[in-house]
Amino acid sequence: MRCEVALRVEGLTRLYASGAGVRGVSFSLCTGEVTALVGPNGAGKTTLFDALALQAGFTGELELFGVPNHEEVEYKRRMAYLPEARGFPPFLTPRVTVRLAEDFWLQKGLLARFQTEAERLGFAPAHLDVLISDLSQGTREKLALALVFSREAPFYLLDETEAHLDPIVRAQLESRLQQLGRDGKTVLFATHDVHLAVRLADRILVIRNGRLFDLGAVKRVEEVLAALVEPGSGEEVGDARLD
Repeated sequence: MRCEVALRVEGLTRLYASGAGVRGVSFSLCTGEVTALVGPNGAGKTTLFDALALQAGFTGELELFGVPNHEEVEYKRRMAYLPEARGFPPFLTPRVTVRLAEDFWLQKGLLARFQTEAERLGFAPAHLDVLISDLSQGTREKLALALVFSREAPFYLLDETEAHLDPIVRAQLESRLQQLGRDGKTVLFATHDVHLAVRLADRILVIRNGRLFDLGAVKRVEEVLAALVEPGSGEEVGDARLD
């Protein structure tokens, strides 16, 4: 099947003062593909995602649906990003937060879409007007997911989607990610849950010992676990060294 490239990454490098970071990462994603990024703690998943979302400085080249990263506004319009640090202002309510996002993202009808997504995830309507600081961690996580799924975009970049969710909400989350794929959206999500990755992903990438490997379509959890610990598992597609 022909791959229409949605995201192209060439030689992405992002380093910290300590020397840690990601180096020379290169890969591409196809339109309509759901891809999981799996790796141990400190492997660089969030470092990579923040760079892909243009939330951090880096060197290298990115292109999202033909738009290069130096055209920042147009690039970001094609992306819905769920960062690891959700970062909601604690002094706002969810309703005000969604209204601000609607204006900032220029996404007419965001609140109505949010209410649909929130209901699917079990976010109670009464919580819309409660200060975010007074919401439980699980409820704040539902807020973050409902908000990112409410944004209309062809590409979804999702970091640690399943964090702090109970089993019922996790099942709803899996269903929503599958629906994005059926709708032709391109999805890249980072997870520690190899079972989730195998169930949902068309393709799995692994960051291990400073390098990025493409496992392709994986149907067995054991294959992913082996790739996390064994040299030679998967096709190396970039050097993502964490010095």
